[in-house]
Amino acid sequence: MLRVLFRHGLTVVPRLFVVCLITSVIAAGLSIATPILAGQVIGGIPALVEEGPTSTFVVVLVALLLVLLFSNLSGIVNDSAQRLMDGQIQKDASLRIGHALSVDPDLARLDDPTAMAEVAKIRARRWEVAMGVRLACGAMPTTVIGAVGSAVTLAIVLDWWVPIPLLAMFVVEAVRFSRVVTAQMDVWSGQAEAQKHAIYAFRQGMGGAAKEVRIFGLGDYLRRRYGDHMRAVYQPYWRTRRSQTAVNLLVNAARVAVTVGALAWAGWRASNGDLGLAALATSLPVILSLGTTDAWMFGQLQRASEEIGWMVGLTRDSDYPGPVALTPSTAPSVTTDPKAPSVSRVSTAARDRTDDGHDAVAPTDADHGPGPAGVVLDEVSFHYPRQESLVLDRLSLALPAGSATALVGVNGAGKSTLVKLLTGGYLPTGGQILVDGQDLSRLDPEERRAWQRRVAPITQDFIRLPLPAGDNVEFGTGRAWAGHLDVDPDRDSSTLDRVAERAGITDLIAGLSDGWATVLDKTIPGGTDLSGGEWQRIGLARALRAVEGGAGVLVLDEPAAALDVESEARLVRGYLDLARHVTSLVISHRFSVVRPVPRICVLADGGIVEDGSHEELMAMPDGRYRQMFTLQAQRYLGNDPKDADEEVRT
Repeated sequence: MLRVLFRHGLTVVPRLFVVCLITSVIAAGLSIATPILAGQVIGGIPALVEEGPTSTFVVVLVALLLVLLFSNLSGIVNDSAQRLMDGQIQKDASLRIGHALSVDPDLARLDDPTAMAEVAKIRARRWEVAMGVRLACGAMPTTVIGAVGSAVTLAIVLDWWVPIPLLAMFVVEAVRFSRVVTAQMDVWSGQAEAQKHAIYAFRQGMGGAAKEVRIFGLGDYLRRRYGDHMRAVYQPYWRTRRSQTAVNLLVNAARVAVTVGALAWAGWRASNGDLGLAALATSLPVILSLGTTDAWMFGQLQRASEEIGWMVGLTRDSDYPGPVALTPSTAPSVTTDPKAPSVSRVSTAARDRTDDGHDAVAPTDADHGPGPAGVVLDEVSFHYPRQESLVLDRLSLALPAGSATALVGVNGAGKSTLVKLLTGGYLPTGGQILVDGQDLSRLDPEERRAWQRRVAPITQDFIRLPLPAGDNVEFGTGRAWAGHLDVDPDRDSSTLDRVAERAGITDLIAGLSDGWATVLDKTIPGGTDLSGGEWQRIGLARALRAVEGGAGVLVLDEPAAALDVESEARLVRGYLDLARHVTSLVISHRFSVVRPVPRICVLADGGIVEDGSHEELMAMPDGRYRQMFTLQAQRYLGNDPKDADEEVRT
């Protein structure tokens, strides 16, 4: 138990932990000296009254005052160290959770109910981890050393056997409380699923759905749901505590009886003249100290060590490196690891100029990256964990290096699942995905992460960070632009300005109060919020910045879902230009987005059922692409399918 807490403290807050431990040992020594010196001062009072102060009395009194002074000072230092430790230990717990859920290139853990319940359980008890570490370097050493020193003192000034029952009862109570807490923690950890649902209910009421909660009057329902789940969490816990109450009372009563007996023995000896005033004045506070020493802390220590065990279990397979500060960097954003899947580089000519003579939107930092990759999905099948139905069934699709491909299909066809497989978020349950001939399933986690760094994605749930707009774009390279809220007004933004022009968001950035330095979160002073379409334009700029930084695969999953007509047209023009220099896949329900792409694939029934250009697919009389395109065109060209069909053919 203590080994776990000491190791955790020395790992997370080593300096503060050592300061806390040293001052606690000093405090323990001073706590032993205080009753001894106080007893000597009290014992010398009769002589002081009769004969006046002696040099011995003055020395003892000064020593007592100095002990009290240093005891107070050590307490202040110890308390300050513990306060500083608290926040850092809780932050470390949050970072461990975040690391465990984000470092693995695979997304399976995020879909694992057991893992998510474990996360909810740890997140709710982070404060107890901090308390346990503080007790381990603070109250625990002071208590243990003080108890041993007090027992020795009592054996010398009173009788050798008196501290034995006092120490025995202290040990019994400490062991009892440790076992009690272990039983309580077993019950608590068994309610992880209810804890998770309670947290979900709370977040639904306080988070992004707050507007709908008020509109539909769901506040009472969510409060009841939260209360019901929290009661489900605590009721077994309360039952366990009630069942332990009787034994706890008996142990406490026995300890009180032993303490009262020791005090009575000291008083009886003093009344018989066998114990002097100084010895009595020393014995009484020492007996009270031993008899009332807090043993419950050992239960808290046990609880904290259990929770640290949960955290270690959560991060055991993820090689948690400790807190890492996010700072701007000039290092290449795309790995040059020799083990990373390698492909041929983009030619210098392709990077410099497009086929039609216009300036290319090719990567300016592409020399750091290996270029576009060829990807082949060979007989790929996939079903999600704990589900049996196949989302993809022996799907085959080739994305040649440097090619542009579009994918269409009805909702639920598996388009987003295919993106997760393509980017290494999941591994197929059948078949293989080849990147330049290398099977993704044979790559180790570091190699899979290297592959993911080569992909520039825009997904339907793209990231929205409460940081400056510059960071929200620059993170496409895996680096921060500022990395904090207070941005230097003179910070260079020339690269971002170029990206903004190419992505068509110059007007958006110019409309922000502080330009690139504007924090995109209205809950932060000076910050603002963006509409869904504006956020999507920021996300598109981030993908463009990733390509400029060396990413060779561009994946756009419903990139125009929140865009207006003008922004959509700009997106199509920019995408076709950008797609000349990367391997790209665009997925969209809007046929105006996919129509210009030279190759369009139709996903249905778990596989690719049609493949060709827009013209080729429209030439299939009963083709699915033709049917979907015609149905969408009806909304704009009239209600008669025949009229719409005639119009789209022309």
